[in-house]
This record gives sequence, C-alpha cells and structure tokens, in this order.
Amino acid sequence: MKNIQVIKDSNPAAKYLRNVVIIFFIIALILLTGFTLLFVAYDVNSLKNILYICILQHIIWLFDVLYFKSLSLETLIKIYLSFILAIFYPIACIFWNSGDPVVFFWYLLIIIGAIVFDRRNLVVWISWTLVIVFSIFFVYPFFLSENLTPELIYHTNILTIISTIILASFFAIALVRQGNFDESMQTETLRIAVENAESQERDKELYNEIINYLEENKPFKDADFNAHALAKALNTNVTYISKAIRTGGNGNFNMLISNFRINYVKSMLDSGALKKYTIDYIYAEAGYKYRSTFNAAFKGITGMTPSDYVSQHNTNNNS
Repeated sequence: MKNIQVIKDSNPAAKYLRNVVIIFFIIALILLTGFTLLFVAYDVNSLKNILYICILQHIIWLFDVLYFKSLSLETLIKIYLSFILAIFYPIACIFWNSGDPVVFFWYLLIIIGAIVFDRRNLVVWISWTLVIVFSIFFVYPFFLSENLTPELIYHTNILTIISTIILASFFAIALVRQGNFDESMQTETLRIAVENAESQERDKELYNEIINYLEENKPFKDADFNAHALAKALNTNVTYISKAIRTGGNGNFNMLISNFRINYVKSMLDSGALKKYTIDYIYAEAGYKYRSTFNAAFKGITGMTPSDYVSQHNTNNNS
C-alpha cells in the first residue's frame, strides 16, 4: 500500500492526511488525559509532570494543524515521532525499574504510527525504536524508582492495553481508508488522463480543420474576421476554437490570424506585387485596416519593417 504522500494542502491527499492527523491528536489527548488523571490520583510526580508536558505539546500541535499551519504535515510528523520516542523513554525506564514491561506497547504503536504517517522512512523509525528499547535495559537503573504500587501498575497496564487497542484500531482503519483513497485517486487520475488524451486528440483535429480552412478559404483577408466567424464556419464555438489553437502551439486566435496575414503579405511581396500595387493595397488585401497595425505586426513576426524586408528580398534576387 502506498504511503500517505504529503503535498500541498489544497490536494485531496493532503486534506485527507490532515484530517487523519487531527483525529489522531484528539484521540491521543483523550488517552493522555486518562493516564495523567491516574498518575495524579496516585500522586506520582515525575510521571504526571512528563504527561503535563506531553499534553501541552499535543494541544500546541493540534492548534497548529487546525489554525496556524506553521509546519508542513511532513515536518510535523517527523517531529512528533521523534518527540514520542524521547518523551516515553523515562516513563519506560521507570516502569521497567518496577519490573513492568507493558509500557513497551507504546513503542510498538510508534512503529505502527510510522507505517501510517511516514512509511517512506519506516526503516529509520524501526531502527531508532529498537535502539531506544534495547538501551532501556541498560539505562533503567539510573532512573530513580518511584515505588510504584501494584494497584497503579495494574491500572496503568489496563489503560495501556485499552490505548493500544484504540490506537491500533485507529491506525488499521486509517490504513484501510488510505488504501481505498489511493485506489479512488488512481482511478480518478486515470479517468482524467483518458479524458485529457481524448480532448487533446479532438483539439488537434479541430486545429487541423482551422488551419485547412484558413489556408483554403483565406477568411483572414476580411478585416472584420473574428473567432466567432471562424467558430460558425466550423460548426463549433469560440471556447473550442481557442483551446484548439493553444493546443496547436499558436498562442491565441489573434496571433494565428496575424501569422496568416503576414505570411500572405510576404508571399505577395516575394512575387513582386509592389510592381503593380501599393503597400497600402497589399496590407488591406491581407486584412489590415491600418498601416500602423500592419507595420507593428509585420515587424513583430519577421523582425524587420516591410521596407527592410523588400530591400533584403530585392538584394537577394539581384545577387
């Protein structure tokens, strides 16, 4: 199954991940509050102080995801997993000092969480988790024993098992839904790709019709010729005409018509039309109403003025 990819928040995949993260933080806060109340009831100062910090940090992150979005989800997930690996370390040492191994379930949940939220770096998280868990067996004697009562250990284990079931179920649901989401996204992407391919093919066909129509009928010679007239002639609409021209690489309708008009003028100039007609007649014949518009278009397309073009053409013919 593909890992949840962290991309722009406007993307459906990012929105889905954001919602999953929000729900996770809410569940985590509820569970952490339950443990905190338990440690407060038994007055275990070190454990309740650690959980105070943990709850406060979860609240900050939840508000950041909901309102501020100062961190990308990808960055937040990496920071969060690192934070959990560290914050649970003294708790695990204290409980192992009392001979209770159930607290290690939390490290199993960290690996499961990494599968859901950061699968690309799963090997890294598994490696770090194993290193930290093994180090506990050597470091725990350095942590002061809290003289945890059997009742506290019993209730903590019950809460830990309940939390493990809840979070494991949440992660399982998230993975299943992510798989369904990925499948639906792939299907939608494939459908869009097929539609785009079909649309591009239709655009190419229409573009060829446009070019053929302009070459054969030369409607651009009419100064009032516009996109609406072209659409009507080809039994389509202006939107499809514009899209087809863009697909063909000619920018827009005006650019395409300018190219046809200037090429028409060039063909007349190349055939010696100036021997019979004035330049005013030639540009009007090509569909231009004003000489200034014609001069600007001619220079924009050919890189030279009409007179320079004629001079160069005459020079080439005489040489």
